[in-house]
Amino acid sequence: FWLKRSRAGPPSLRGARSQSGGFAARQGSLRPRLGSMAPLRRCGMTALAVWASSLAAAAVELSDEAKVPLVKWGQKSDKLYITIPLPDVTDPEVRIEEKRVFFSGHSRGSDYEVTLDLLRGINVSESKHVVNQWSVTCELAKLRREPCWKRLIKDKTQYAWLKKDHERIYEEDCQHAKEEWRDTYFYAKLEGKDPTKVMSTEGDGAPGPQAMQEKQSKEQEAWEQKLQSFRKKAVPRTSKKKSKRRSSKATHTEL
Repeated sequence: FWLKRSRAGPPSLRGARSQSGGFAARQGSLRPRLGSMAPLRRCGMTALAVWASSLAAAAVELSDEAKVPLVKWGQKSDKLYITIPLPDVTDPEVRIEEKRVFFSGHSRGSDYEVTLDLLRGINVSESKHVVNQWSVTCELAKLRREPCWKRLIKDKTQYAWLKKDHERIYEEDCQHAKEEWRDTYFYAKLEGKDPTKVMSTEGDGAPGPQAMQEKQSKEQEAWEQKLQSFRKKAVPRTSKKKSKRRSSKATHTEL
C-alpha cells in the first residue's frame, strides 16, 4: 500500500500534475485563437504606418507654409513708415498699391509673407521701398496732409506681429496737423460752407499759406469792427472829468 502511494506520489503533487495538465490543455486550446488574431495585428501595424505618414506629410506642409514677419509702423502727417526687420532677405517681392502693401521673401531658412490692407489710400507714385542687409523699409506718401491715423490697417483686430515703431512716430507734427484740420473745419462752418468740400478742394486737407493769410486778415478786420462798435457804445469819460473841474473852479470863484 505504501509502495503504491509512494509511486503515485503525495496528493499535493498529484493535484499539481493534474493542474499543470489542465493548463497545458487550455494553452493548447488558446493557440488557434492567437493565430487567428495575426491578421488584426497586421492591420494595426498598417494603420499606424498610415497615421505616421500622414503626420509627416502634415509637418512638411506646415514647414512649407510662409510665416508672417514682424511689422513695425510709424507716421507723420503726410507719410507712413513701415519696417520689416528681417536680415539677409533673398528673393524679396514688394508690391505697393493704393490701399494695399504686399511683401514676401526668404530669410535664414524660412519663407515670410504678409499683406497689409491699409486704412486709407496712399500716393503710389511718391512712395518707395528699400531692402538692405538688416530690414525692409517702406516710405509711403499719404494722399493729403491730415491728422495721424489711429491704426495702420482696416481690421481692428490687434495682431501680435503688428507693432508701433515709437522711433518713427512724430507726435508734434501729428498734433499740429490735427489743430490745422480742426481750424479749417470750424472756419468753414462759420462761413456756412460744407467742411468736407473745403477740405477736399484744398488738396492736402490743411489750409495753405494764402488761405491762412486771408483768414488772418479777415479775423483782424472783424476784430477792428468789434472794437469800433464797442467804442461807439462806450460813455466818454474825459468830458465828465473836465465838467467836474470846471464846476469846482466856478464854486471857488464864487466863494
